Amino acid sequence: GKVYTLSNASKNIVRNLDDKLVVKAYFSEDLPPPYNQNSRYLKDQLDEYKAYGGGRFQYEFIDPGSEETLEREAQSFRIPPVQVNVMEKDKVELKKVYMGLVFLYEDKNETIPLVQSTGGLEYDITSIIKKITAPKLRKVGFLTGHGEPDPMSQLRTVYSTLEKNYEVTTVSLSYPNLVPDDVEVLLIISPEEDIPEWDQFAIDQFLMRGGKAAFLLGKVAADISNVQARKREMRIDEWTKNYGFRVNDNLVMDLRNGMINVQERRGFFTITNMVNYPFFPEITNFNPTHPMVKDLESVGFFFVSSIDTSGCATRGIECEAIASSSEKSRVMMGRFDINPMQQINPAQYTSGPQLVAATFTGKFKSYWKDKEIPEPPEGGEEEPPVIDILGETEDARIVVIGEGNFPQDPYLAGAPGLNFVLNIVDWLAQDEDLIQIRTREVTTRPLTEVSTGTKRFVKYANIIGPPILVILLGIARWMIRRGRKQEW
Repeated sequence: GKVYTLSNASKNIVRNLDDKLVVKAYFSEDLPPPYNQNSRYLKDQLDEYKAYGGGRFQYEFIDPGSEETLEREAQSFRIPPVQVNVMEKDKVELKKVYMGLVFLYEDKNETIPLVQSTGGLEYDITSIIKKITAPKLRKVGFLTGHGEPDPMSQLRTVYSTLEKNYEVTTVSLSYPNLVPDDVEVLLIISPEEDIPEWDQFAIDQFLMRGGKAAFLLGKVAADISNVQARKREMRIDEWTKNYGFRVNDNLVMDLRNGMINVQERRGFFTITNMVNYPFFPEITNFNPTHPMVKDLESVGFFFVSSIDTSGCATRGIECEAIASSSEKSRVMMGRFDINPMQQINPAQYTSGPQLVAATFTGKFKSYWKDKEIPEPPEGGEEEPPVIDILGETEDARIVVIGEGNFPQDPYLAGAPGLNFVLNIVDWLAQDEDLIQIRTREVTTRPLTEVSTGTKRFVKYANIIGPPILVILLGIARWMIRRGRKQEW
């Protein structure tokens, strides 16, 4: 029987096809387990798409192994043969198989080269249908020029995953550039240096023309390898307060946290220990009604600053909390000691939940309303460009997160962090279909917090338990043998 039903988002997308969409599933016959289950599951799923597609969605299964021309056809669509282990006559042999899909719509094609598992398959299929049937892809820009991580290397995973659904580019705002007109979403991720006044002006005018932005930035630069942290000198507070927020000059510490490897010298030996690290809060406190996060279980943050939203009320901006640290939190300011070997004193963690992610929407006024356009940088010869300053916008959307480490490849711990970034972009682009499907996938379920007493019991049970077990087994064996002797 079928255990799968499509999400409403997938049903709506396939119902609204304007033209015929054909899916060719290049799958070898007689696939060994577990791959044979995948092809059955896929067939069930494609049947469902077809049922809602009103005759416009069609699919066929093709075995490329049956004819050389079909094999060449599969490879022309970038579907490669793969080797899998097969049990034949009590020995394991390698078998060449195909397990890929191609989607054909008008004169376009898109491929899933290899279906290795059924996890996330609906998301992959629906996002390809959205992409291949869209008249033009929306454009997402990564801001560069202020020491941000390189989108092509440190943000490679996020960049390449976004390319499945968006056109992706980099945006440089050196004077007198503005954000290009076709960019709809701007990602400002972890700038290390100050954002000059001209760049602030260009971002402001982007927001006023209806652009949407994510600010993922912490105010403290932390270097874990040298165990050093310093405040980032960024003169952006007055500017961001205009949009309702300020990222604080602090680090949030949380007793619900991730662990870190620490090396200790003991005599001639170096021992590696895993220790709890309060600067890596494990965020589970999400807004249960916001589409961006309501189905996320847990996301790890790394050196995160809290967010001040007191500027919203006076400006009539709608602010919504998205994620906070746990009840057992505290904040470090001033001098930053990030040494992982420092003692953790739970009695100090009494500041309550700290806001680490929020959205700001509604009517915004330009920071440059009634101001002069910024001057060219010193030494610049250019005449200031002639620009009609846009004074306000009715429909702003901003996401703010108090750190920009978690989207970077060295930190990106699997699906939850990546899904969070993708959800942010989809929400900013007002494309909530994909969020609905993506978050149906199971994310990491955090373990329930265990009391210190229980932890101590488990620790000592693990140390003392095995020897006691050996002694008990010894006694049991001795008693059985003794019993047998008495029977004789």
